[in-house]
Amino acid sequence: MLGYDTFFLTGTDEHGVHVERSATAANTPPQKWADQVSAEFRKLFDRLEISYDDFIRTTDERHKRGAQEIFRRIKDNGYIYKGTYTGQYCVFDELYVDSVGPGAACPECGRPTETVSEENYYFKLSAFADKLLKHYEEHPEFIRPEARRNEVMAFVRGGLRDLSSAAAHLNGVFGSR
Repeated sequence: MLGYDTFFLTGTDEHGVHVERSATAANTPPQKWADQVSAEFRKLFDRLEISYDDFIRTTDERHKRGAQEIFRRIKDNGYIYKGTYTGQYCVFDELYVDSVGPGAACPECGRPTETVSEENYYFKLSAFADKLLKHYEEHPEFIRPEARRNEVMAFVRGGLRDLSSAAAHLNGVFGSR
């Protein structure tokens, strides 16, 4: 509408506990379940006459290759490290919740959260803190609304040091899908 050329990429995110549980409840292998759901999304886009330049699925080989290559480059440059996270998670919203105790209510949907503990790979955000903060200061419109901008800046400044708080906070800032 503003006269800019765009590339509309859309697709389906086909990983996570919710996919596994939905497939199990339907007595269907997870890949077959993902195939069915993805097909329904494409039909819906067609029915609503929504056009797009590309449709990608997280189970597509080209997506896997691209994600693996980006991960390898970041890791080779020393910006990925392994750590452990334990905290509350809402499977339905795919949201880490900054709350106390097992079964705490999810702030998005109200369903009980589950305690998860997992070893994972983390991005070393601290290596980019100064550059990011400078960019945010010079371009205040980069993150909107302003309340979220302030939260992101506080996080980047190092207000949250441990992995569990960081994961919960970032999910709270950026929300679920």
